[in-house]
Amino acid sequence: MGKEGRRRWILPGICVVGSLLLYGALVFFEKGEREIIDNRLERGGYGDGTAVYEIQVDGLLEEPVDLAVEVGERIYTEQEAEQTFEEIMEGMEEKIRGKNASLMEVREDLKLPSRWEDSGVRLLWYSENPEWISAAGKIEKIVEKPQEVQLQVHMSAGRYQAEYLIFLRLMPKIQTDEEALKSGLIREIARIDQDDQSKPWIELPETYEGRKLAYRKKETNMYAAIPILGIVMAVLLLSQESAEQKKKEKLREKELLLDYAELISKLMVLIGAGLTVRSAWERMVRDYESAVIGKRMKRRAAYEEMRQTSFELANGISESVAFREFGRRCGVQQYLKLSSLLEQNRRSGIKNLRAILTAEMEDAFEARKNLARTMGEEAGTKLLAPLFMMLGIVMVMIMVPAMMSMG
Repeated sequence: MGKEGRRRWILPGICVVGSLLLYGALVFFEKGEREIIDNRLERGGYGDGTAVYEIQVDGLLEEPVDLAVEVGERIYTEQEAEQTFEEIMEGMEEKIRGKNASLMEVREDLKLPSRWEDSGVRLLWYSENPEWISAAGKIEKIVEKPQEVQLQVHMSAGRYQAEYLIFLRLMPKIQTDEEALKSGLIREIARIDQDDQSKPWIELPETYEGRKLAYRKKETNMYAAIPILGIVMAVLLLSQESAEQKKKEKLREKELLLDYAELISKLMVLIGAGLTVRSAWERMVRDYESAVIGKRMKRRAAYEEMRQTSFELANGISESVAFREFGRRCGVQQYLKLSSLLEQNRRSGIKNLRAILTAEMEDAFEARKNLARTMGEEAGTKLLAPLFMMLGIVMVMIMVPAMMSMG
């Protein structure tokens, strides 16, 4: 098997290996699930919800019977629930204080959980002083002096419930001198605003803490990003134009290579019929123009370059120069070789031109087959994206029920 053949099997091989690995992983995890031992089905832990077991029963009927059995979660006894509530309250301060040193020195927001770790106990919070601290543990306003507040937590574990009060002391934030000056000025402006709200304006303080103040509106240049966006868009457009140009050049090169074998074949037949190279060239151009006018053929780059060469010959340019320019404009190795052969035929005469063109035609048809094969492989590669998407969807459809059945 050649290199191209091996390359063609790489991505399909990856798909097969990936699906086998996924299958093995799912089977492994499925075997790791809770099994039936001594006719017992294990319950889920506190708060885990109902577990569904897919089981087979032997002996109920002649054939094994498939059943889906729901097993409820484990629930607390009254004594277990009371003990769990007390244990939660013992560790409550460390859990909810966040960055604060203690609940008697609260300067930052608290972290109030809605569920207590693995116990399955649900917590519902209420604030006795919502103007100071919210039920989410967020301090609602600036604390200037110590403030006593309370939070109420409602715990539920199945049908057993309990409520507890948690006492807090809110303390002013520890501020740097700069932060203290800023917050102090904000409070002073707020006081001025509250003093007389009937005026259409407020007078900002001219001095504060012995400092003379001057005010101006903060400049926010919201449009600074516009020139940057313009430059980015220009770069993207230029890169897009460059990419489009390269794409067009690549398509043109493919078209030239695909037409090369046909062009050589026609030229060889006409020369073999007794026409000179120039007459055969002009005959091919006339046939092409007729086919384009009759809409039997679309414009092709190779024949357009031949047409341009025919115009040059009609305007008095020598055949050597015209054929050399033809190869240069095409810019493909095969056409450069053809223009060289035609130029040599004009200068020194090549008796075996038809034999040379025959060999060139065979090489051209072989190159065309290789090009067609390559283009087919490229088209197949483009189809891999939707195939991988479909494979991903199938994997999700398999994995989601499997994961759900694992709990």
